[in-house]
Amino acid sequence: MRLRDGRLLGYCTNVHAYATLPQLLERLGREPAELRQRLLRAGRLAAHEPLAVGLWLPAQAAREAANDPAPLRARLAQLGLRAFTVNAFPLSDFHAARVKDAVFRPAWGEPQRLEATLHAAEALAALLPEDEVGSVSTHTGAWRAWGAPLADEDAIVRGLLAAADGLAALRARTGRRIVLALEPEPGSSLETTDEACDFFARRLLPAGEAARAHLGLCFDACHQAVEYEEPAAALAALARAGVTVAKVQVSAALVLRDPARHAALLAPWAEDRWFHQVVARGADGRLARLADLPLALAPDAPRAVREAVEWRVHFHVPVFAERLDAGGALRSTQPELRALLACPALRDVPHLELETYSYGLLPAERRAALGAPTLPEALEREFAFTLDELARAPGAGG
Repeated sequence: MRLRDGRLLGYCTNVHAYATLPQLLERLGREPAELRQRLLRAGRLAAHEPLAVGLWLPAQAAREAANDPAPLRARLAQLGLRAFTVNAFPLSDFHAARVKDAVFRPAWGEPQRLEATLHAAEALAALLPEDEVGSVSTHTGAWRAWGAPLADEDAIVRGLLAAADGLAALRARTGRRIVLALEPEPGSSLETTDEACDFFARRLLPAGEAARAHLGLCFDACHQAVEYEEPAAALAALARAGVTVAKVQVSAALVLRDPARHAALLAPWAEDRWFHQVVARGADGRLARLADLPLALAPDAPRAVREAVEWRVHFHVPVFAERLDAGGALRSTQPELRALLACPALRDVPHLELETYSYGLLPAERRAALGAPTLPEALEREFAFTLDELARAPGAGG
């Protein structure tokens, strides 16, 4: 949906499982169509207004949509949906039984990543109105632990600059400008805002006009909260570095207080599909990082993790929920998200995208306790929460 100040708010379809364009077309008629009707009935969406969706385009679907975007364009129009951004981070089966570091394959040093990303951008360009800028989110290079050659910075830079050149050529051909938005994540080539600022300043922005016009950042609220970043300070640092924030993913992470006493509460959350990176903060403020939640729960976890005062876990939880257990030890980073949504600098970001892709893997009793046992119910409440927070922000156009 378009906010009063012109920004677009939607949700990312990577919460749904599909691989091909026909599967995507079929899926759009299910939860997205139901969600639009729910928002219409709730008065959150005007009768004539399309529901904005961020399309997840895995490699095969991206290729098919780039070759012939007409079926996707027609399906979106039929259902009252509009595409404004694309998620091209996971390119293969994001809903496989086990994904973990495979979500970063191909790396940005590999030609398959460039090819699939440009296909996704081509598809998006065919869906955008003439005067609208689009965004395509991607990872920042590789899973850092792989080391060379996949996580080699020079190879990553070559891939990203080739993408910028490809997007410049796409703009010349179609008139649509697409920004490739790099998404920092714990354990990836770029984790923190400071690392992103440094990387853009050293390697990307000096490379020329194509890089400056077509490379930017996707600020994932969950990821940066796991890094204990303060939203206003992070956005200010990016602005000082000249980094365009093309997209914010409206999301929340999992928080455990006093893990020495309450670590067992996280056992049901230690699932096998995705990485759930843990950043533990000690009483002295120092941070300790582990690649996955089961490592933190193991008896031989590092002492700095076991004795930390708080853990933050990369598990995307519903943004409308702050408390996730009866006792209050298990919470979310909703307060940090509220601060982000109230931040004046957020008004400069054109695309806001709800991204709680892990909803289906929340423990079933938690979904029921939150009063949102189904995905459309949860998405409706996420939109309501976000719209209400934006409306409360100083000078907001929500």
